[in-house]
Amino acid sequence: MIYPATFEEGAQKLTSRLETFRKRVSQTLGKEPRKISIVLQNQTVESNGNVQLAPRRSEFYTTPPQQGDFQDWMDNLAIHELRHVVQFDKLTGYLRAPFFEQLALAIYGVTLPSWFFEGDAVVTETVLSSAGRGRLPSWEMPFRTNLLNGKTYSYQKDYLGSMKDVTPGFYELGYFLTSGLQNEYGETIVDSLMTRMAKLPIRPYNFSNSLKKFTGYNTREWHAKIGADLTQKWQEQLAENNPANYPVFPVREPGKPESWLLPRRLPDGRLIVLHQSARNVPAIVILDSLGKQTEIVKTGRQTEPNFSYAEGMLAWDEVRRDPRYGKRAYNVINVYDMRTQAYRQLSHKSRYFSPVLRPNHTQVLAVAINETGQTSLDLLDSERGTLITRFPAPGNIHLQTPAFDETGSKAIVTGISDAGASLVELDIPTGTYRMILEGQPQQIERPVYAHGRILFKAHYNGIDNLYILDAENGTIGQLTNAQYGAFNPWFESETGQVWFNSYQVDGYRISHMQFSNSPISHFKVPVSEKHILTTSDTSQSEIWPSKPYKGLKNLINFHSLSVDNGNFDNLANINPGIYWLSDDLLNTTQVRLGYTYNGDIRSSEYLASIAYQQFFPKFSLEYRNRGQVGTAKVIGNGTESLTGLRWREHVTTLKMDIPLVFYRLNHIFTTGLSAATSYTRRYGLNEPQFQDRFIDRIQFPLHYQVYFNHNVRQSVLDLAPRWGQNLSITYRHFPFDGRIAGEHLSLRTAFYFPGIWPNHSFLARFNYQQRGGTYAMANDIPLVSGYDQLHPLPIDNTLLFSYRFPIAYPDWSLGPLAYIKRFKGGLFADFQNVRTGNTFQPRTFGLEFRADMNLLRFYLPNFDIGAKLVYANEVNAPQRVFATYGIGYSY
Repeated sequence: MIYPATFEEGAQKLTSRLETFRKRVSQTLGKEPRKISIVLQNQTVESNGNVQLAPRRSEFYTTPPQQGDFQDWMDNLAIHELRHVVQFDKLTGYLRAPFFEQLALAIYGVTLPSWFFEGDAVVTETVLSSAGRGRLPSWEMPFRTNLLNGKTYSYQKDYLGSMKDVTPGFYELGYFLTSGLQNEYGETIVDSLMTRMAKLPIRPYNFSNSLKKFTGYNTREWHAKIGADLTQKWQEQLAENNPANYPVFPVREPGKPESWLLPRRLPDGRLIVLHQSARNVPAIVILDSLGKQTEIVKTGRQTEPNFSYAEGMLAWDEVRRDPRYGKRAYNVINVYDMRTQAYRQLSHKSRYFSPVLRPNHTQVLAVAINETGQTSLDLLDSERGTLITRFPAPGNIHLQTPAFDETGSKAIVTGISDAGASLVELDIPTGTYRMILEGQPQQIERPVYAHGRILFKAHYNGIDNLYILDAENGTIGQLTNAQYGAFNPWFESETGQVWFNSYQVDGYRISHMQFSNSPISHFKVPVSEKHILTTSDTSQSEIWPSKPYKGLKNLINFHSLSVDNGNFDNLANINPGIYWLSDDLLNTTQVRLGYTYNGDIRSSEYLASIAYQQFFPKFSLEYRNRGQVGTAKVIGNGTESLTGLRWREHVTTLKMDIPLVFYRLNHIFTTGLSAATSYTRRYGLNEPQFQDRFIDRIQFPLHYQVYFNHNVRQSVLDLAPRWGQNLSITYRHFPFDGRIAGEHLSLRTAFYFPGIWPNHSFLARFNYQQRGGTYAMANDIPLVSGYDQLHPLPIDNTLLFSYRFPIAYPDWSLGPLAYIKRFKGGLFADFQNVRTGNTFQPRTFGLEFRADMNLLRFYLPNFDIGAKLVYANEVNAPQRVFATYGIGYSY
């Protein structure tokens, strides 16, 4: 266990529980997991975890979510991630460091579909705990709603997703497919499948083949069977519940999914909501009675959808990444005055969640979770952001989504602990907490006050609905009986109306009903006596020995032989060979030893590099020994001829980078600078007669780059940012070598503009270079399309225009080979050497057609494959019309 010293108490508690979890998660796979290093990341604000190979480690993000299941977050995380460890060891545990971890990871990723290993982990977290996502109706809701509406999509669409319809994620789909296997064939079926796959990992379609052997179904057939079984089950549940119909607003034509969340009514009768859709980035908007939408402010990335409104003011939280370190993030409070249209970021480098404005006060209350794992409710000044009072959580239970009563003197909040979900009330004048409803095996969310009682979301009848608690007599009444799910209640005291979100097949809509003193049904649940909570968790655990982690001692960690240096971000950068990879567990140091062979020049290359990322600047040092080729002009007897030259060279390169990123609402700013130098020593010239003119060393040329980018956040369907300005300047020269002269200055820009219709994009790029000496023939700027098939010309600048647009979202399956989510097209016109006096006409222009797809049923990577039809706009072109092809991918 590797963790910051500030998290000592949490690490001790988790370690004791891991000893129990480790044995339980491995029982149904018959495989005791090997040791693995677990890194606790407590400086993030997002709730997540992962297990990886190459290097072998697991990361736990310790901050609990504001919407989750009803158990301790770290327990849930530990069970889920340890199950992945067992899966790795079951399938490829014999492939280990220092040579074969990347091979093990590749076999795991190729052999097992994502839905299977994640679904199995969700089944495990559900079976081995009192909670787990498999017990949450909200988690299954999109899949259930689709099936009840007759939307029985193909296996690939349900698994790989869609840009035009709501589909279950592969976690949700995997849970039902995997739990269905265990229900039908017993819990040992997962062991049988993985044992067979491990015996022959190179078997084509290994998983589907093994599934067919044990069950008689392949993956498509099993998906169809489970879909039919679930449809019957959920239809029976629907008939039993006999749901009511509620008005749904706004009414939209069928199209891309969108949601209007957290409805609140304004004094003028309009609704203020958080709007989310595939077409647009999230924004707080106002809806009038006809459904016309007026945008107030776009929001940035949130851990959970959230905002608060009071007296013309808005408050909400957003994630802010540390400018330099990606694993350090903050959650800040933003406020917006609707009367003056003034925006302010109220807190900085904070860890505040679910802020709510206090009625009749210039104050805001928020959940605070510090890096030690301590939770509190913090009362802040909404003008200056200063802390007024802190109310530590009783027993350090995890608090979620507070809400004030009408007077602002009390706040109701959800509390999560080992006992389940509770409702806890804070009396602000006295600073005391009172338990209103003790631990429930329920996903209780967003409690609010309603005429002295508590309105909240739970799922006592197996569907998410709104319930009302009368704390005086301990009774709970069911207020709604929604068909698919009711969420996010808000009570309007003046009219007695309850506003809430009603889930529909294409997203969350707004519904309302009159508050009734006679609920649909009522029942009594265990309610604690009204008492003040003052005690902390006093459970005793074993104290494990701890000591400082020696970072320098653990910098070198060789784990894999690879055909590449480990960077698969860009196909153009892949350089096949054999490499030995080392990455330390804290992701600060990378070491690469490699060998490649360049068949074009029939020469070998040796590589050794180290990159160190702990400091504010990133440093990298690289050594290469490589062969090179060139030509020399020979003049004799009145004739000229060319002679081929070959030599080898030692090249040592030192580079420093400072990458920075900043956020403001939906705007993202990245900036940085880098500097590099190198030393080259050449030897072994094959033609000794040229030795006197041969430059045998290049001493410390310098290369600088500075860049600045500003882009707005993209929606799911955007092909590019709607607005963006990107600038990069690079300069190279030889200040320390008198035998070599030359310099190269280049400017690259990219400007994004909105297209004519939503999700269209217009891009204009101007690029300029000035060069001389050794760099006279070098090009360091983007070139016109099809440049390699045109007559070569010296390039001073390029001006490139492109307009791109979506064409269709077919969700087509081409057998097992490809699943196409989107077709998109484009027009382009590329200019070269634009200057005064030249005719302003493009050198090339044409059409582009591309497709976004998944290949061979792999969830990742997402491929972008297409072609350009290029017209060469010059009379002496070798070809006037030709095509170019391209492939890209992303994770």
